[in-house]
Formats: sequence, structure tokens, C-alpha cells
Amino acid sequence: MPISEDQIKELLPGLKEALAERGVNDRTVLDDDAALLQFLRWKPTVTRASERIRAFLEWKKGNTGLFDESLRVTRDEELVRLLRSKVIVMGTYGLKTKEGSPILIVRLRNNDMSDGRTVEGVSRMMFYTIDRLLELPESCDDGITILLDLRGFNPAKNAHVGIPKTIFRAIFGHFPIRIKNIYLLNAPFVFHATFRMISSLFFPSKVKARCHFIKSVDALKDVLDIELLPRDLNGKNDDFSIDEWIEKHRKRELDGTLVTMTNVGSQKS
Repeated sequence: MPISEDQIKELLPGLKEALAERGVNDRTVLDDDAALLQFLRWKPTVTRASERIRAFLEWKKGNTGLFDESLRVTRDEELVRLLRSKVIVMGTYGLKTKEGSPILIVRLRNNDMSDGRTVEGVSRMMFYTIDRLLELPESCDDGITILLDLRGFNPAKNAHVGIPKTIFRAIFGHFPIRIKNIYLLNAPFVFHATFRMISSLFFPSKVKARCHFIKSVDALKDVLDIELLPRDLNGKNDDFSIDEWIEKHRKRELDGTLVTMTNVGSQKS
């Protein structure tokens, strides 16, 4: 039986006590109720949530510069440049599946590794978008749905093994997010072997079982309202303005309303 939001909130004091008992005295952790609640939604017991928080903190400690307070559009022009390439966009028009899962659209053809971008830069761009997803309780409650648009994908130009290695090693086991399904649209033949290798190395078995190769978005008609997709995916909506999205979060960064997991574990010793 699913645990209610009220029941999750009742676990919060116990989680803070458990973390303190395990030596976590960082106030950026213990005082961030929004982040702690997201971990409890992901792992709804004090013991399991405490374990995942400590794993997250260890990951941050070992991967400095990827997911910290510098991950802001107000501070990083390269982040802004890469976001504008629209490799990864979230919740276009608040797009969700019929079951309420937020949809993340990934267009790998836009990831031009020949334009000076680096593995770290692309990873930070993806982490910034993931951080915005983490603001949504449903990213845990219902899980996220990833639509990986592989039309026009060129492995020589659009891929680098360091990117999935960085992203998937971070997400699985460390970030309080669930993956509902991954739909791989029009994957070229060469991608199948690459994906098998990546998924065998980095994906938990339950996530591998949620990966589906599809030839057309029409295969998703029972999953989501096709008409709500952007026009380049056979929907009826114009693609959203990435500049407006960036500006929205720039303002939130400046006025202090941005809810971000990057602050967790940032206390200086």
C-alpha cells in the first residue's frame, strides 16, 4: 500500500535523528526539509532514506564540481549555452503521461561534441535539468518517463562514453528519483549495441526492464496524449522556448525561490 504524504512527513524527525546518530551534522542536510522529504518519498523508511542520503553525500564528495552551488545559470555561461542546445528538456508545457509521470525529452542529435563542449559541461547541463525535476514530488511518486529521440543520432558527433558513465553512476543509488520508463525512438542499428553495453554496465535490472525501443510515437498513444508533444514529435504544440525557461530559473536563483538539491552537503568544514 503506498505511503501517504502525511505519513512521509511524520518520518522526518526520525530521519534527522538517524542522520545525526550516523555522524551527519551538516546543517545544509539536516535543515533542508524539502530534500529530506524527497529522499523519504524515494525510500519511505528512516533506515533506507538515511542510507541513500549518506550515499548521495559520499557521491558529491567524490565528484566535486559536478553538482554544487556553482550549478546556476546566473553563474555559468557554459551551462546556459549547453541548455540552449536543447539536448534535454523537461516537462514541455508541463507534459506528463496519463498516469502523471513527468516527461523528459532527450534529443541526442543536438549534443554536438565538436563545438567545444566537454563531458563535464554536458553532465552539468543534464544535472541542472535533473535538479529541476527533483523539485517535483511526482519525480519520486510517479517516476519520470524519458523519451529518447534518436533520429539523426551520429555516434561520432553526438556521443562520448564519459557522459552516460557520469550521469548513470550518479543517478542510480544516489539521487532521489525514480525512472518509470525509457522509450527509445527510432534508434539506429549502431545504437542498439552501444545501449546494450551501457545498460549492462550501469542500469539496475529493474530499469533495464523498463527500456522500450519504439519506431513511432504512435506506440505511446496509451501512455500519453500525442497531441501535447512538440510538432517535431508529431504533436500539435510548438516547441517551448528554452530562453524563457532559462530566464524563469535565472529569476528564481536571484530571488531565492529556487529549490535545489545542490545545496545539500555544501557546509564548509
